[in-house]
Amino acid sequence: MKFEKIHNQGQAQLFRSRYLEMLTKTHPAVIFGMYLPVIGYMLYYSYTVLGYSFLRTTMTYLVAMFSWTLFEYIIHRYIFHLISDKPVVRRVVYTLHGNHHEYPRDKQRLFMPPVPSVIIASFLFTVFYLFLKKNAFMFFPGFVSGYLLYGSMHYAIHAWAPPFKWLKSLWRNHHLHHYKNDELGFGVSSTLWDRVFRTMFSICAGLLLVQPLSAHQSADSDYKLVKRDKSIALYERWLPAGESEGSVREIKAVFAVKSDVQAVARLLTDQQQGVVWNVRARTYRVLPMVESREWITYLKYNIPWPFGDQDCCLLFHLKAHPYNERSGEISFESTLSNRFPVTGDVTRITGTRGRWLMEDLGDNGMQITYTITTNRSTRIPRWVSDPIVRNNMFETMSTFRSILEKR
Repeated sequence: MKFEKIHNQGQAQLFRSRYLEMLTKTHPAVIFGMYLPVIGYMLYYSYTVLGYSFLRTTMTYLVAMFSWTLFEYIIHRYIFHLISDKPVVRRVVYTLHGNHHEYPRDKQRLFMPPVPSVIIASFLFTVFYLFLKKNAFMFFPGFVSGYLLYGSMHYAIHAWAPPFKWLKSLWRNHHLHHYKNDELGFGVSSTLWDRVFRTMFSICAGLLLVQPLSAHQSADSDYKLVKRDKSIALYERWLPAGESEGSVREIKAVFAVKSDVQAVARLLTDQQQGVVWNVRARTYRVLPMVESREWITYLKYNIPWPFGDQDCCLLFHLKAHPYNERSGEISFESTLSNRFPVTGDVTRITGTRGRWLMEDLGDNGMQITYTITTNRSTRIPRWVSDPIVRNNMFETMSTFRSILEKR
């Protein structure tokens, strides 16, 4: 399941009928209210009527809870992420699970709704009874308890930060599954089977997503403050680019804003607003990629003499923090695309790379650190180019921040 966009707000519409739509939503308290009496009665029935010992009842119950973790893994990996060319199958998979990946924070669909839940539970109890006979009255409560534990963990992972350090691996595994690679990390209540079947995210993969969120340039002391006002600070430094290429300029803009990572991504992919906040941008085109967190942006600038018109083609990649909507990174670099070929009357800007680093400031919003490095033209002396580049960058960041805060 791949989506052009992951929505952190709102929910999918699964049916046109509002009555059917209501049946696709539930609250955890409803599911607990349905199953806790069933669990209690079946365990009581097994001990008092069927005559099973307390030890056997307890052990069967615990084995069933453990069995749920394997069932959870298999269903999640092979049913909920089933890939098919048949529209009917794709529709069923989307209804069961795909909508959750498109709207991961929809709390009303984190538990299986009552009607399909009862149907599936009845089917499972029948299967258990066919194979286990009367033992099913001990096994089924444990299996359903495993489901309730899974549902509770799933709800908590999408609703809150991990309350204890030892739970962080579960949170990280599931958030990486949603925001990095949905072909790994299928366990929710446990990472055991991800480890057994080698679908666990590696520690390095986790660090790639989490560590950059608090990382700064290793040589911040090299930067020189070139312009500042009450809300934005603009820095600059020059980096060696090889013996024949001289040096390249790296600009860094730092500012705080009341917003979040997804809002920044939406603004960066908004073609109409792109020509507003990008100073001198005459064209701003966005080409979504197959991977929902990647896109290509083409910009064409109307630059006065002595520069002349310029354009660039950039590949963007979003890394969202698993459980903090105001922390993340959007990196970009020069790329080639057949959709935006180089033309003779426009100078193509190359060697561009940079990032939008977003860090949570708590109640004060988030801090954005924007850095960009671009090869400079050797035909234009720095005493001419420097003031123009700095003023354009400062105005660009100021406009971007203003638009972002109004959203």
